[in-house]
Amino acid sequence: MHNIEKYIGLLAGIVIGSAQFIYLLNTLSRKISPSVLSWFGWACLMGTSVLSQVAGKGWQWNLMSLVCSTVGCFTIAAVAFLSKNYSFKKSDWKFLVFGLVCVGIYLLSNDPWVTTVFAIIADVVLGIPTILKAYREPATEKSPSWVLGVVSSTLALVICRHHDWIYVLFPTYLFLFNGTMVWLTRIRG
Repeated sequence: MHNIEKYIGLLAGIVIGSAQFIYLLNTLSRKISPSVLSWFGWACLMGTSVLSQVAGKGWQWNLMSLVCSTVGCFTIAAVAFLSKNYSFKKSDWKFLVFGLVCVGIYLLSNDPWVTTVFAIIADVVLGIPTILKAYREPATEKSPSWVLGVVSSTLALVICRHHDWIYVLFPTYLFLFNGTMVWLTRIRG
């Protein structure tokens, strides 16, 4: 069973890495202007979530997609910022402040459940600028990356079948977030 989890985890990492590579190419070609705060915040939160889950429960292969996401999110934020192709509105600051409050609670807790729940809350808050942009202007976020995000989180959920519920939380959230983005940019848009 462990080898199957390893291969599914690697596949989930490859899928999310591919999604973020496509999003990065869309950013470089200026088809998309990422919300720089969302992407940088996601990199920090996912990285911290991986570290807290590994410290609390040990390494599980369903974390592979989160590791790849961490690297990809940071790269997207950095490239968008350095190429001056990013979305940033004055109202994004309030989401950053609220997200930082959640991050503070998240970092102060030694309980992996509390840290994972607050990581998800902070992630949602930091994602609000991206969701709002996709709602208002679906074409500015239309990318196959969101579909691949659904696939990757589904693979991570498959691995979670025989593990503690804590491992299910973040992949479930990612499935719902990416699914919302697919709906906003492809189905509704």
